[in-house]
Amino acid sequence: MKNWRKSIFGNRGFGVNMLACFCFIMLAGYGWGLGCFDVGKYFLMFLLVLAIILVPAFILGYLLRKLRK
Repeated sequence: MKNWRKSIFGNRGFGVNMLACFCFIMLAGYGWGLGCFDVGKYFLMFLLVLAIILVPAFILGYLLRKLRK
């Protein structure tokens, strides 16, 4: 099995993409006149909505896998 730390942190493209994404989000917040607190608040709301979508999907996938066995 491949070491996940080597695969994520060994790839410099991943770090560059994360830095570019962070800079884009901060630039968008600056352009719209939002403070860091507001950008963080919207980011947390995004994570909450994402969790609301993904958690039932994972549970359903797990149950379907168990039913097939």
